[in-house]
Amino acid sequence: MISVCMATYNGGKFIREQLESILSQLPPDAEIVIADDGSTDDTLQVVESLKEQRIRVLPAEKHLGVIYNYERALQASKGEFIFLADQDDIWLPGKVTKVLEALKESDLVTHDAWMLRPSESSWARSGKLSDIRAYKSGVVANWWKNTFTGCCMAFRRKVLDKALPFPKNLPMHDQWLGIIAEKYFKVKSIDEPLVEYRQHHANATHIGNSPAGVLQKIKWRVNLMKVLI
Repeated sequence: MISVCMATYNGGKFIREQLESILSQLPPDAEIVIADDGSTDDTLQVVESLKEQRIRVLPAEKHLGVIYNYERALQASKGEFIFLADQDDIWLPGKVTKVLEALKESDLVTHDAWMLRPSESSWARSGKLSDIRAYKSGVVANWWKNTFTGCCMAFRRKVLDKALPFPKNLPMHDQWLGIIAEKYFKVKSIDEPLVEYRQHHANATHIGNSPAGVLQKIKWRVNLMKVLI
């Protein structure tokens, strides 16, 4: 069974296109687990309007932020193969098939993405994610500088079992999952872009331009080291 885990917060503008791109690739017994973090726009109404039995929504209990809202979705998932999905991207045709094929010989798969940026009245590809954040293998490399991007990741349940519960004060959920996979399991990278990764001012992740200060980054690395040791 496949579980797609998504954390939502005021994503009504793009979520229909994203969900349709995912649902078209999923078998009947798959699930999409959506953990909402208290959206005040029409996100949940858009999701409900799809009338899709494969979607399961976890309403907000309190505002958790993207990392621990993702944890909530992951904890509720039931599948053996778990995909992470953002609320505003687009899955390209063949993503699920290609990732599942790669998971036959690995435990976590990461892949490339096309960067989508606003262009006049539409969106245009502006290069590959790997041009900015290329995957590097190893625990130390990803402790020092994260090269995992959540929307480009899928993994077997045993990776999730090892990663949960999330430690406190994580810099990002994708970094933690990636490091756990690097330390205990087998990771495979697919060079092909399999999603269109939309970049805009409301992104939870700022590729290549983190707003965190130097002191915060040091604290994150120290905390991660303590947990890993």
